[in-house]
Amino acid sequence: MSKNGERIKLLLSEDLSPHKIALLFLVVLYATGFIPEDHLKQVLLALIKLLENEPLIDENKEFIIVPQLVDLCQHLREVIVCNCPEDQKLAAEKDAAELQKNLLQELWRVSSVEGLNTYIKNTFTLLLNPLAVTVPESTSNLTVKKIISPRSFIGDFIQKIVTPFRLLHFDEEFLLFESLVEYRESSRDLFLKLGGIINHQTDLQPKPSPRRSRLDFSTLAQPQPSNSNDDHLFDVLNHQLAESLGISIPTSSQEIVKQNVRLIPVPKHDMQALLDKQVKLLETYGTETPKFLRQIMALMASPDANTCLIQNANFNDLPSYYYLKYLENLHASDYHGALQSLHQYFDYMVSKSSKYFYHFALISRASLHQYFGEDEKALDAIEEAISVARENKDNSTLTYILSWLFNFIRNKPELWQSQNFYQNNNELHLLDFLIKKSQTVSLLLYAMSYHFETAHIMHSGGPMNKYLESLLKATYISINDELPTFIKSCEMSAMVWTRIGIPHLSDLYSDIAFDYAKEVGKLGDEISIEIRKNYLLYLKGQTEKAYKNLESLKPKTNSDRSLFKSLQIRSLIMMVKIDLRKGRFKYAEKIMKTLLSIEIQDIELKTELIYLNTEVQTALGNYSQALGLISQSLSVIDSQQMKIQSNVYTIIRLNLLKCSIFNISGVHSRAISLVIEQIEQGKKLGFFTIIVEGMILLISILNNMDNCEDAYEILDKFMPLALRVGNQEFICVAYYEYANSCYKMIQAKKNRFKLSKKALFNTFLKYLYLSITRARNSLNLILLRACFELEEQMGQECSKFSNEMKDLKSVDEFREHSKSGLKILNKRAIEEADYGFIVNPEHIIEEE
Repeated sequence: MSKNGERIKLLLSEDLSPHKIALLFLVVLYATGFIPEDHLKQVLLALIKLLENEPLIDENKEFIIVPQLVDLCQHLREVIVCNCPEDQKLAAEKDAAELQKNLLQELWRVSSVEGLNTYIKNTFTLLLNPLAVTVPESTSNLTVKKIISPRSFIGDFIQKIVTPFRLLHFDEEFLLFESLVEYRESSRDLFLKLGGIINHQTDLQPKPSPRRSRLDFSTLAQPQPSNSNDDHLFDVLNHQLAESLGISIPTSSQEIVKQNVRLIPVPKHDMQALLDKQVKLLETYGTETPKFLRQIMALMASPDANTCLIQNANFNDLPSYYYLKYLENLHASDYHGALQSLHQYFDYMVSKSSKYFYHFALISRASLHQYFGEDEKALDAIEEAISVARENKDNSTLTYILSWLFNFIRNKPELWQSQNFYQNNNELHLLDFLIKKSQTVSLLLYAMSYHFETAHIMHSGGPMNKYLESLLKATYISINDELPTFIKSCEMSAMVWTRIGIPHLSDLYSDIAFDYAKEVGKLGDEISIEIRKNYLLYLKGQTEKAYKNLESLKPKTNSDRSLFKSLQIRSLIMMVKIDLRKGRFKYAEKIMKTLLSIEIQDIELKTELIYLNTEVQTALGNYSQALGLISQSLSVIDSQQMKIQSNVYTIIRLNLLKCSIFNISGVHSRAISLVIEQIEQGKKLGFFTIIVEGMILLISILNNMDNCEDAYEILDKFMPLALRVGNQEFICVAYYEYANSCYKMIQAKKNRFKLSKKALFNTFLKYLYLSITRARNSLNLILLRACFELEEQMGQECSKFSNEMKDLKSVDEFREHSKSGLKILNKRAIEEADYGFIVNPEHIIEEE
């Protein structure tokens, strides 16, 4: 591997690295009192985190894979300066500069392998003898102000560095020194800027008198002048040594620079921690793996790796590397690459006889097959995982596996008959088991089980108080767990309150979830919540804004094909809804064909597409085809009823859509009984959105059956509920039906409410105006046209009783208003109907 024309060579070790040595030098500064007391706490906290393999972060908030000395100095400055009050910034900058200079002085003073050896071994004088009763006086030339216990965290670190360093061979020490030289080179300009002097014979700097170090380095070897004859003699002797004994002494740092070789230290434990961190980020947040990390790991795993070893390090087969490759290939939708990487991970775990990771590999394989729609293979993998968990009596893993199975099969109810490893072929029994077992396993699984129960009660037609109770339990549990669990509970709450019909609570939970998702940084959660927030925006009538917001999210998902696919589907669904409102029926059908060709795993999303396709066919006038789609969907749900509880919400919506088709096609007698049945069912469930939708449809049927007085009376009592639900399309249609009831009552000449034509006409104008305004704001051209047609009909009706209307607005002016509105809409309707066929069909949306 090469970078910018230089050849990279990896220095593999267990724990030793230049960065760890720099941290050891920082410990020396702490022990000798050269860390400012005002900032001692912050620096020590930062030091502890670094000793625990916490990676450094650059200005782009990305991991620094191979940190340099200048990165450590910058981190120390940020720790000191960023955590102090504004009025103390200047003093903090000076303290940070002083600490940086002290650290750099120590590291730049080391000019030979012997000097490094002496320095590291002398750090043992910082440790208190474990058997000592009192702290002995320091024998060093400089007083050591803080004696460190070997049992402390820092004392343990000193021992972990010094002990393996003492065991190194000379050539290994030389390699470590060379890597330290390269590590500190990045800080040269900073050190000189801070007033430091580099006292090496290879630099063009004047040589001042030797400076005393923090520890006694009187035995430090002084550098000798370079001599070309010595270099020639070294090459000859090294060649003879290689021929006779098969060994050679490593080249000097000047030779490494001459060969343009970059020596990169790769400590095993540091790299493993970094990989584990990246795996977690990729799993949880979808964070892309840094390119340099991938290059290093690829070189480590390569049989032709250009590496050198110290401490007998050998870890080309790090399991996290293969799992990381699996996740990357999965995000890129590379099936073969993902499967190959997973098998490499799987084979490694089997060879190590790791039972825990054996389960994990099986679950990952099941997830891979599920991701690519291979349901039977996914079940086979889960069956094996369940068998292994039972054999090892691993209840925690078994609970997790069954949670995965429940979540998988509830979207694939037909698979209940395919599996034979879970005896109770019913999701309710499995759900009860999960709730009981997950309580002692994990708060995440416990909260998730109650999420499942909430959805199950809602889908099976349970009462409102029961599913809200389960939701409350899930939320309470999630509050006591980590943020990702709480975010999922907020998302679930937002969905439930949307379905109930309390938009303010749905907005509240969506906002809470979004704020925490941004704090945690998980892209999948952010996109999911953004989709929900824009759906709520669509319900409020801001259709174009909602669609544009969804489109603006697409660049964020470029690194995750799965996330992009999910967002694209939602965006296209929103586009179809907009097209139906604008009268672009042919174009909506065209997009619908694209949507139906996409393989979708989520059963609710599948149902939504069936519902949307039925709406498109209804708009095109294909009533028999639309009814056929509904009947087919209902029969599929009915056939699954013995295996899984039916989604009552979906059944009600499909039946309401059937009522709407009956109403449009004039079959009112069949529609009215069916719609009343759905309204009653909605009341039992507490779904006010269903009640409002059903009531508006019932009122429309009554108006079409000329039972306008009943429609008017229902509307008078019903409007507050419709306004509370907040669905602007429902409210717009309700106002239209209100105006339609007034028009029909004027036509009837008599009404039981004994309202005058003038009063009815004023009411008509009021509600028609409200309907037109909302239809225009939400760009619902179909409903807008219906409003103007109703206005025109009222104008014709008004001419029949002009004497009663003489003190009102001129009838001619009223009729002219409706005609001009219809003229504009007819022209727009033609343009919209041709949309996507006259313009470039490749564009999903264009500016109006």
